[in-house]
Amino acid sequence: MKEKVACHNNQMEFDTSWDDDHVVPDIMFPDLIFLFQRMKQATAQQVQAKDGERILDVGCGRAIDVAEVATGNWQCHGLEPSGKMLQHARSYLAENGRNVVLIRGIGEQLPFKDGTFDKVMCKGALDHFPNPEKAIQEMARVLKPGGKAIISIANFESLSFRLGRRLYRIISIFHKKSRDERRVWHVPEDHAYKFDYATLNRMVKPHLDVEKALGISLFFAFPWWGLVLHRMPGRMSSAILHGLDGMARLMPSLSDTLVFKCTPKNHR
Repeated sequence: MKEKVACHNNQMEFDTSWDDDHVVPDIMFPDLIFLFQRMKQATAQQVQAKDGERILDVGCGRAIDVAEVATGNWQCHGLEPSGKMLQHARSYLAENGRNVVLIRGIGEQLPFKDGTFDKVMCKGALDHFPNPEKAIQEMARVLKPGGKAIISIANFESLSFRLGRRLYRIISIFHKKSRDERRVWHVPEDHAYKFDYATLNRMVKPHLDVEKALGISLFFAFPWWGLVLHRMPGRMSSAILHGLDGMARLMPSLSDTLVFKCTPKNHR
């Protein structure tokens, strides 16, 4: 169920009972496994936590990602609106011996003072927010001067999705049933926004300066690509995926996932 929450004189709907059980498919092909691993790795690499830093994960879900950086002498916080996801997070942290402060709240109205954190991360969550630009503004607000915001998000205008849409337009001419079938490049119902490079760049610019924009992976979910990789020897498919990932870094606008590393605007 979605609950209406007051936020800066506006009424917005937040799914306070959202659960991610439906997100991961029963069968995972090599391209999806690789994408998940690289997105997680690249986000953690950009965070680069240092001793004494305070780190916030906005939309932390099961707290798996913030737990990755909660291994040293720094203070990690995870913010999440869903009670179910916070239950998952508590279980995960207890099982893995990680110390993360969990807070129930929304990204559009962070319950922290200005300049509280050295790093703010938001991985794979921004497109679920009713007002993502407001959430970005809040991330900039709670960052210390010179702090870093790391935002990772799926690119729905990736090269794979563009080519896939065109291919299925041709297929649908001869196979009418395929017109109504849901494809991976269709924005899921639990997403509030469809992100791509231009959209993320436009939302970030008023509040943050982009220090680095990375692309992660190429050709994820292109029709039959995962099956082809699955039938290859493991070393061969891994080499191909890593090669494509190297190309994605050079052309983030066409990559499967975007990773932006930003700093607060000087005038904040």
